[in-house]
Parts: sequence; structure tokens; C-alpha cells
Amino acid sequence: MLEGIAPILFTPFKENGDIDADGLRKILRFELDGGVQAIGINGFASEAYKMGDAERLENVEIIASEMAKVRPLIIGIAPNSLESAIKQARELARFHPAALMALPPATMDNGTRSFVEFYVALGDASDVPIMIQQAPHIPMYRHTELPAEALAEIADRAPNVKYYKIEGPGSAQKMRALAPMLSGDKRMFGGGGGITALEELRSGAGGLIPGVGFNEIFLDAWAAWRRGDEAAVEGIISGGNDLVKAVSGSGHEHSLHLRKQLMKRYGYIGSAYVRQPTVSFDETALPAFFAIVDALDLRVAMT
Repeated sequence: MLEGIAPILFTPFKENGDIDADGLRKILRFELDGGVQAIGINGFASEAYKMGDAERLENVEIIASEMAKVRPLIIGIAPNSLESAIKQARELARFHPAALMALPPATMDNGTRSFVEFYVALGDASDVPIMIQQAPHIPMYRHTELPAEALAEIADRAPNVKYYKIEGPGSAQKMRALAPMLSGDKRMFGGGGGITALEELRSGAGGLIPGVGFNEIFLDAWAAWRRGDEAAVEGIISGGNDLVKAVSGSGHEHSLHLRKQLMKRYGYIGSAYVRQPTVSFDETALPAFFAIVDALDLRVAMT
């Protein structure tokens, strides 16, 4: 079973917007060397929603070949239909992922029941375990949020739906409601850049799926949580709170800019390019941001 800290890698781009394959390998190595329990690719943090099918596949090929099964791999998919979801699941099975993190088809609002039946059918058809991704903080997916009872129904009807990534406003409350409805072979993960990590762990999360750059915070918190030292977890999360809020507190696109600027300063990527359209980013704010980073005991700190 997946557990612990499983960051979604961002996709480094060159200044012309092309994928920087060498940069992606370096980012992967940075996170593996930091001791994370798993790796994810092609989520929101990867800018997968700004990429074509061939580019998303290129990301998977790069990461899968570099990892050589040293850690479990989570691959994100955002299909527009059940049929395309099943096709993707079968195509991606050759990379031996530990899970496919599947967003629901979001173009139309066909109601809760349609999303339940989608996940049940996908779980039945896929040889790879499915992770349901709930992302109501992303405008396109607001209407796809499912109540705890619907998520539990999917778990009961589709044994291959093993995981839930629950993020956005009310994530901890949703986890608290869902946890007693799940059997022991199911697991919930928090997201949202770790901004509500402590509340999610207290609510039954079996790990966190954050972004790239400063996962020492979450790894230390996870280790303390596993020891049963909740006071230590609270202190660790509190100590990194200014950085987590700076990165994840102003919206997803803003977080992409800051994470890429951080890893560019560290020397792992040559460009902090974020694909268009994106929010405007004021680089004059970087010294204050880097000061927050450098005040912490992090590999990316310049002290």
C-alpha cells in the first residue's frame, strides 16, 4: 500500500516552452535523494493540463525509466470519458505504476451518480489501482466534488479503487467523514501543497501528496506522526508554516512560479518558465521569499 510523502513533480520547461528532460531527471533525483516514499507525475503540479497527450507520455517515460522501480510511481490522468480513461489505464499499465491518480471527466455536470459509476467502471476495468482525485479548489472541477457517502460507495463496489487524494477547502472534514466508512485496504492522502497537512493527518490521511522543493518538512512530520509524537508533528508543521503558506497560499499557478524559481536558484533547472496562460509573477518578490526559505534547515537553503 502507498503511504507517506509522495510529491507530484513539476515539469521543467525551457524558455521556448519545450520539456526540459534533463531538468526533470534532476528534479526526480532531488526528491528521491530526499527520501520520499513515492513519486507522482502528470498532476496539476506537473502542468499536465497544459500539455498534449504525447508530452504527458514523454513525462511518464522519462520518470519510469529513471526510477527503475526504486519507489512507487503515481501517474495522473484527466480523461474526458470512461472510454478514454480505460484506454489510458491499459496503455499506462506497462510502466507498472502503483496507482493511477484519476480526475473525473469535468466538461459537463452530469451529477453525482455519473461520477460514481465512472469510478466504479474504471476500477473494474483497470489492472492498476485507482486513486480518486477530488480537487474542488480547481475551478474546472468544482462541480465534481463527491460527498463522503458516494466515495465510500465506490470503495465498496470497486475493490481496485484503493486510494483517495482529497484536497481543497474542507479536505480534513471530508476525510473525517470518510475514514470510518473505509476498509483497511483503502487509504486517503492530503494535497493542496500541504497547507492543511496536520488537520488531514489527524483526520485519517495515510500520507500527503505535496509539490517539489521542501519536503523535508513533511518527511519529518510524517516520521513523527508514525512515532505517535503529535506534539512534534505540530512543531514541525508550525516551523515550516510561513514557507508553505508563501508557496501554496496564493493559488496554484503562483505556487508553480515559486517552486520553479526555488529550484532554478538551487541550480537544478535552467529556466523557471511556466506555460501560458498563467498569472503574472513579480520577481521583485523573490528576495523576501528566498529569505523565508533560507531561515529554515532545508537542502535548497542558501545559508
